[in-house]
Amino acid sequence: MGATRHRVAGRLLLVTNLVVANLAAAVYVVLFVQPGALGGVDPAPIAAMFGSARLAIVPLHTALAWLLMLGGVVLLVANFAWLVRRREQPMPSNWVLSATPSGPVRISREALESGLQKAGEALPEITRLRTAVVTAPKRVQVTAFFQCAEGAGNLAASQRLRQVLTERFGAMVQLADGARVEFEFEFQGFAGKLGKKGVDLTPPPEAPEPPFTGPRYPIDDDGGGTS
Repeated sequence: MGATRHRVAGRLLLVTNLVVANLAAAVYVVLFVQPGALGGVDPAPIAAMFGSARLAIVPLHTALAWLLMLGGVVLLVANFAWLVRRREQPMPSNWVLSATPSGPVRISREALESGLQKAGEALPEITRLRTAVVTAPKRVQVTAFFQCAEGAGNLAASQRLRQVLTERFGAMVQLADGARVEFEFEFQGFAGKLGKKGVDLTPPPEAPEPPFTGPRYPIDDDGGGTS
């Protein structure tokens, strides 16, 4: 409600500025063409003093002049207040609108963040994950703050994490036409070890060679021996 009120006030101020600017331009054109259009003091004697036949004199002792001066002060103050006013940040929505064949459904932002976090932390190389969902008109922004296990590549982990979160988001939300989702990832360091979740991504050790127990018979003769 507050944002709507500020938007309407801004539009009214813009219209007022346009009207005043056009009136001032029109008055200047009229005075340039007909210097005595506003009446008041006869400009002829003063024009003779300056050696010019074209001189416009604006009377400032009338009630209209005072009203115009007060209106100008109010307009200047309103413009200054609009320029220095604090911009109100829109409150983030607590839900994401999902399109279904039977109609739109609201998906809780907390439920979406929790689902994405669980899907990302299911990866063995992701030890910690925090997601933040911010909604905007025609756009959903998902920011993932993640940590990798020691020994895992953070770049490869971020690629797998992007794929998993994209699939999980698509399974939970079907955005309407024209809307899109954007993912941002922030790597926050290494924490924990691989295999903590029961899956070890390290390569298996090579099997040891059997101990030498001497020659085994029969020994193949590959061309050796004499004829």
